[in-house]
Amino acid sequence: MPKINIACFAVLFFLFSCYSKAQTENKTISTEPHSTDKKSVFFNTNKADCINLPFGYSDISKRITVDSILSAIQDKNKLKEFNALQFEKVIKKDLVLLPEEYDVFLPFSKNVNEKYDQIKIASDFLCHEDYSIYFMAVYNTVRYAEPFIEKMYLVSTKNGKLVDMKRIYLNHQGEMGFANYTLFNIDKNYIISLQDYEFSEDPFTLKPLQKYQILPSGKFARYYDKDGPYKNNEEQGMVKDHHKEGKWIETKSNGSMDLQKYPEFTDPYTYLEAEYKNGLPTGTWKFYKLLQKYNEETGEPILNTRKKGQLIYTEMYREGVLEKRELH
Repeated sequence: MPKINIACFAVLFFLFSCYSKAQTENKTISTEPHSTDKKSVFFNTNKADCINLPFGYSDISKRITVDSILSAIQDKNKLKEFNALQFEKVIKKDLVLLPEEYDVFLPFSKNVNEKYDQIKIASDFLCHEDYSIYFMAVYNTVRYAEPFIEKMYLVSTKNGKLVDMKRIYLNHQGEMGFANYTLFNIDKNYIISLQDYEFSEDPFTLKPLQKYQILPSGKFARYYDKDGPYKNNEEQGMVKDHHKEGKWIETKSNGSMDLQKYPEFTDPYTYLEAEYKNGLPTGTWKFYKLLQKYNEETGEPILNTRKKGQLIYTEMYREGVLEKRELH
């Protein structure tokens, strides 16, 4: 698997940014961060260009029908609002990688090193205490006559250096009516709400709404409305001060794993024993093969059959930064 390009970052992105080359035997991978002084990205610092909140789709929680979703995606006024952020600064493709979280399935390449992509940073940005948060757009410039924003990211920076990134918008239209969308809203308290939609033969899947918050460290972390025990079909653990805390069990699709190179996975799911501190990964994360049965008619996994299989690999984190990965 490709090595992580970290020449232009001060820290690594958490949660499966990219994978280094590895063999099937035991192997430890060092992931020490490098200085970003050699290659830097210019960020606007003029406070007059800070935008007001809320921003995005304020009624995101009500967009649950096909018609309401499509009307939002096709809303020309909203697209004008996005373009009004002034995406003017072009970013060279060799300066930045845009990884996705490991549990986000997309039907195309996960980084932007593709011939038809153009990446731009907006002049307008979010001001947040000691940090500045910028909008980064990835344009599709080939498939359609009129280039459009296919992805949008929030980029957290401090002193002109990138700290973390979070994808907040997606408009990917595939073939035969298949499509993937993500809509977002950022409220006045900087709580980021994300809603994913997948259009297929079903005709579409409405995924659970997720919320994120920027931490004092400048990193993005999952945000939960209530503290205490939490459990859904994919994860369970304790929430403290609105963030993950302590031990969590997560049984999600692991889209970063290449099943051809790692046939021991047998399917894209893993059983993860994770640990968090103040919302960020910490300690040793253990990834096991997820054993589960599938519905013969729908092909969907049967949730109550899920259990832990053999250990595949571990990851070691400190203060949200991945320090090494070890295959077993």
